[in-house]
Amino acid sequence: MSNIAATLRKYGILQEAEELGQQVLKAHTEAFGTSHPDIIQAMSNLAATLRTAGRLEEAERLEQQVLKAYTKAFGTSHPDTIQAMSNLAATLRKSGRMEEAEELDQQVLKAHTKAFGTSHPDTIQAMANLAATLRESGRLGEAEELEQQVFKACTKAFGTSHPDTIQAMSNLAATLGTAGRLEEAERLE
Repeated sequence: MSNIAATLRKYGILQEAEELGQQVLKAHTEAFGTSHPDIIQAMSNLAATLRTAGRLEEAERLEQQVLKAYTKAFGTSHPDTIQAMSNLAATLRKSGRMEEAEELDQQVLKAHTKAFGTSHPDTIQAMANLAATLRESGRLGEAEELEQQVFKACTKAFGTSHPDTIQAMSNLAATLGTAGRLEEAERLE
């Protein structure tokens, strides 16, 4: 059922995704108790639906619980804990709480770099997330620098026609455009 809820969220059918997510969370809680990893994942999935629906306070509350639970169960360097940090950072960014989002984005980037190195897709995504936070904070020079790194890393890892490379190019173009460097932005688009 959680896969169906994720699919519904992906296609923007948010009310049904939330209802199904609530059912999954309830069923898992009844079956496994409150601290089982499946419960934590169900909470994370529901939080993602709430974030997508713009219900940021509710999403943040759940994501805080998820982060606390994963940290308690697995420690701070486990991939699930790091993903929970990244999810919370996304909600904080969407809420306009850039300093908090940046702090988490920095932690996620550091953890991925330590675990996987600089060319791993998760590290590249963490760089892109931090760049987005910097861009939305108005720190365009820092965002551009990271986005250049992301674009180069994606091109090297995936080639020029991969969706991640195209997204990286689009993000860099958006930052250049916001900085008033329209000719450079147009060359990328």
